[in-house]
Amino acid sequence: MLAVSNMSAIEIGPTGSGVEMSGFIDLYYQSKDSAGSDSSGVGQVEIMFDYASGPVSASVDIDFGGNNAAPDNLEEAIVTYDFGNGASVTVGKMLSYLGFEAYDPINMYQYSYAYEDGAGSQMIYDPYATGASVDYGTDMFSIGVWSSLTNSPDLEYALAFTGVENLTVKAIIADYGKDSITSTGYKGKSTYWASYQLGKLLLAAEVAEAEGATAAGTDLEGMLLMANYGITDKVGLTLRYSEFESTTGIAKDFDIEKITVSPSYVFNDNFSGLVEYSTYDEGVATATKPTDFVAVELIYTF
Repeated sequence: MLAVSNMSAIEIGPTGSGVEMSGFIDLYYQSKDSAGSDSSGVGQVEIMFDYASGPVSASVDIDFGGNNAAPDNLEEAIVTYDFGNGASVTVGKMLSYLGFEAYDPINMYQYSYAYEDGAGSQMIYDPYATGASVDYGTDMFSIGVWSSLTNSPDLEYALAFTGVENLTVKAIIADYGKDSITSTGYKGKSTYWASYQLGKLLLAAEVAEAEGATAAGTDLEGMLLMANYGITDKVGLTLRYSEFESTTGIAKDFDIEKITVSPSYVFNDNFSGLVEYSTYDEGVATATKPTDFVAVELIYTF
C-alpha cells in the first residue's frame, strides 16, 4: 500500500473539455537530535492541470510554496504527442528519469530521502529540467531518451524491463557533458533499480551515483533496500536501509548508513499521514556519530 492515497482529478471548465485539476497540501514536523532544533511548516503546495484531446496532451504542475517547492514555482509544463503505437514525444520542463524515490511527497513511501544532505535535499537525482524526450513502450520493455536541446546537450537514457508480472527493472544513465559542470553539477549520473510486488508486499533495491563535480572531483554513491507492506487497507509500514557516501579525490568526505521505519495511515480518500523514525551512523573524517531523526507528515489531496 502506498504511504498516501491516490489523488482524484476534478474536471474543470465546460463539460467534456478534457481539462482536469488535482493537487495536494503537504504539512510536516521534523526533529534531528544533532541539529538541536525542531521545525514544522508547509513542505509543498501543488496544483496540477491536465488536458487531453486526441493524440495531444498537456500537463502543468505549479508549486504555490513550501520548503520543497520548485525555485521558480513551476515544477512541470509539458506537451506530449502520442503516436498510438507505444511511441510518444514530449517537450517542455519535465521531471528527470533518474531515481527510484519520487520528487513529490505524494509518491514517497516515507518522509526523508535515502541520499540526502543535512538540509534534507536529495543529492543524487536531478528533479527536473527543460528539453524533449522520445519514449517507446510495450508490455515487455520501455525505452526513453531525453535531451536538453542545447548546442552541447545534456542527455538521459532510460531502459525498463516489465516482461515479468509485478517486476520492474530500470537502468537510467545521464551524460551531462563538460559544458554543464558547475560547482554543484556532475558530468554523469546513473541509477539502477528493481521493484517487485508480492501481494501486499513491495520490495525494492537501488544503486545510484553521481560523478565528476568541478569541486576537486567529488563523487557521490548511494544504495537502498526498501520494503513496504500494506497491513490493512488503511495501515502501511515501510522499512528502508540506505547508504550514502561522498569522495573527493581519494579522500572520503563522509559515509552515512541510515535505517528508516515509517508507519502510515490513510484517514480517507483525500487525507493521509505517516510517522518516520530514522537513525544515522555518520562517518565524518575519523569521527562517527549516531543521529536520530523523527518526522510527522500529513498530506491532503484533491
